[in-house]
Amino acid sequence: MAVWNQCSPRIVSVTESCGCTLTRASIAGITPAEFEALGTKEIDYHNLISQAAEAKMIGVQERPLRDLLMSNVTSIKGAVAKVPVQNQSVILPYIYRQQRANVNSNYFSIEAGAATTGAGTGGIPAHAWDITVNTGPSPFKSPLSNIEKYFLPGQTVFVLTLTDPSGAKTARTLQFDIYAAVNADSGGVAKAKVTVVPNYTASGFAALTNPQKAVYQPTFGTVLVGANSVSDYESWCHNEASDNSRKLLTYWIQTSRETSCYNDEYLKALEASYTSGYFKKFRELPLAEQNRQQRAQFEKKWLNSVFYGQRINENQSPNTYTSLPQVVDPVDAGCVYEYKANALGVRTQLGDCSRITDLAGAALNLDFIFAMLYELKRNREATGGSIDTIDLMTDRLTADLIRQVMSGYYKSKYGVDTMRYYTPGQQLKFENQVLFNYDLYQVPEVGVHLAVFHDPYFNDHLAAFTTGAGGSTNIQSRGRKLWILDWSDIKIGIAGTSSVNRHTPDAETSPLYSCVIQPNVKHYQLRSTKWTVIIEDPNRHAIVENFSGACPTVSDTGCASYS
Repeated sequence: MAVWNQCSPRIVSVTESCGCTLTRASIAGITPAEFEALGTKEIDYHNLISQAAEAKMIGVQERPLRDLLMSNVTSIKGAVAKVPVQNQSVILPYIYRQQRANVNSNYFSIEAGAATTGAGTGGIPAHAWDITVNTGPSPFKSPLSNIEKYFLPGQTVFVLTLTDPSGAKTARTLQFDIYAAVNADSGGVAKAKVTVVPNYTASGFAALTNPQKAVYQPTFGTVLVGANSVSDYESWCHNEASDNSRKLLTYWIQTSRETSCYNDEYLKALEASYTSGYFKKFRELPLAEQNRQQRAQFEKKWLNSVFYGQRINENQSPNTYTSLPQVVDPVDAGCVYEYKANALGVRTQLGDCSRITDLAGAALNLDFIFAMLYELKRNREATGGSIDTIDLMTDRLTADLIRQVMSGYYKSKYGVDTMRYYTPGQQLKFENQVLFNYDLYQVPEVGVHLAVFHDPYFNDHLAAFTTGAGGSTNIQSRGRKLWILDWSDIKIGIAGTSSVNRHTPDAETSPLYSCVIQPNVKHYQLRSTKWTVIIEDPNRHAIVENFSGACPTVSDTGCASYS
């Protein structure tokens, strides 16, 4: 997987430290030709990349009671949201941040089982069995490679399976010793063939009936790897797997400009003492008010880009940045200074990572939202701590529909008064000023509270979409959206700001004005900001959009099955 993949975790199997796959001879010396080719390259840039700020950790930790157990280990031997960023390159239109992933390697799935070739010969136990395993279906798994490294000879494996998944479904928990494991990758899927031996002696296994033997010849099930049982007097020397999960996140720098321009005669006319009240009140605005409105318009458009900004063209990639639009000198077009790029907005980055759900005009389904909340909770807890509330932002009408449905949902599913799980009319304040209004819902099956915020921004957004009788003229569903965003993970990176005041004409550079006492001088105030949008872990966010105004659906029976 590419080192700068922005969405998925990057897991690379590290070279075996006890073998001969990496030696000094693996490192190539630089040749004179290669040295000469470095003439105009940023040869120290690799150091800047390696020192890049580290982003949040991505991925969900499985934590099979490890934290609880390790917190109570006793020795039996004795007392023993704007952030400054540095544009690291003088030419590259992007910056890097490093990211590490959690490595989940606790669960594997058996996809096939077969008798071991050569069992009973060459030291292979007669009752050995081969299982082919992969990383399984869990949404929290890591994209592991060379998974045979996780199955070391002498360790145990526990197989959780059923005797007959289509019949009696008797639960079985089986223990085996690992005899050997080899790579069995196929079709780009990481697999391993693991030779295992049941916890029977060869003679003891031979004494079992065929149905009893069949229990220890699994062809499906979930595998957990256990510790080995090796005496200090025995020979055993196998390294556990090591994986490098570091990758680079790429954030593109965009420069946005503001300009304020006026001339002396315009200012004199605005400030003239004897102009009419109509002129002063209804015809023109004071220059300061004009600047305030211009600034407000700029910020409105800039915020739209913060959320919706997309690539400047198809060449906006680290490998093809030299094909981006060039910035040249206004006088000398042959003098290239840099390459232009656009910052990728919040929605764009989340869309690139499949974190946007388009309901295509259908009604909201709260069961789907609840399942999404659990995934978000697990991902947000990956960096430590516990998440007890998740915020959802939407328009007032959708918030009211959720309120109506949730009221009936609590009564129907749990048979209790709504007020036990629902707290309406909450307010988020700052210095006694109400910033947001929200309703708070408890979602017991997820273990979090859902705070449904409604804000005029979403109301105005919805009102801007047409509501024709039908067909192509009715696109109001496109105006409905839910933002389930972790604002602590979204930052506006400021790579630099510049400003300058200029005026023209200048008698020294414009000879025609050398003999003019009072030229009509034009004044320019130029400002620029280099910025980017930083989302360190897309899996902490979700957007749902394009749904109808119908009542949301939800499983509100007394008991709902889970798959």
